[in-house]
Amino acid sequence: MAEKTLGILGGIGPLATVYFMDLVVKMTDAVKDQDHISMIVLNHAAIPDRTEFILDNSKPNPLPVMIDDAKKLQAAGADYVVMPCNTAHYFYEQIQKNIDIPMINIIEETVKYAVNHTRNIKKLGILATKGTITAGAYQNMCRKYGIDCVIPSLADEQSLMNIIYNQVKAGKEVNIGEFTKILTDMKEDGCDAVVLGCTELSVINKDFEIGKNRTDIIDSMEVLARESIILCGKKLREE
Repeated sequence: MAEKTLGILGGIGPLATVYFMDLVVKMTDAVKDQDHISMIVLNHAAIPDRTEFILDNSKPNPLPVMIDDAKKLQAAGADYVVMPCNTAHYFYEQIQKNIDIPMINIIEETVKYAVNHTRNIKKLGILATKGTITAGAYQNMCRKYGIDCVIPSLADEQSLMNIIYNQVKAGKEVNIGEFTKILTDMKEDGCDAVVLGCTELSVINKDFEIGKNRTDIIDSMEVLARESIILCGKKLREE
C-alpha cells in the first residue's frame, strides 16, 4: 500500500491536537523515523467555538474557517483530512463537499469500532459536549448501525461541560471523582460501553488511564488515530 499523508485540521482544541499527534506516533509500529506517518498540521486555535455556534447560530460561524483550512491541507499535499474534535463533525458533510480528498469521520469510526469490538452491544453511552449531543451526531450514527444511544442526564451533562471547558480547556486540575461518577452513572443506565466522545476527555483518559484494561471504555481519539495509521499505509503497534 502506497504511503499517504495525513492532514490534521487542528486547534479545536490545541491540546487535543497535540495529543492526537502523540497518539498517532505512539500507536504506529515503527523502529525508525521513516516508519511513521507524514502529517501536515494546521493548529488553528482561532477557529470560533463549535458548541457555541451549534447552540446559538448568532455566534461566529466556524464553518468558513474550517473549509478554508481543509482546502489549505489539500493544497499542501494531504491525502486524508482528520479533525481531532467530535463536535466539529457537525460540519463534516459541508467541509467534505468542498474538498476533493476524503475526511476520516471520527463519529462513524468510533461507532463502528464499538459495534465490532463490544460483545452483544445494545446500548452505547456517549460522553460529549452539549454541542455534539444537541447536533445528534452520535445518536444518528448509532441508529445507522442498529444500536441504542444513551446520553447523560441533565445534571451529568452540566458536570461534563464544566470538566471540558472549565478544567481541561482552561488548563486547570481535573476533578477526576466528578468524571468517574458520570462514567458510573452511564454504566448504571445500562450502557454496554461508553464512548469518550470529546477529545478533551481523551486527554483525561491519557492523564488518569481511565480506560486502562477496560474494554467498555472507547476513546474516540484512539479510534481516529488507529484508522489514520491504517489508511495512511503504516502498521499498528500491537496493543
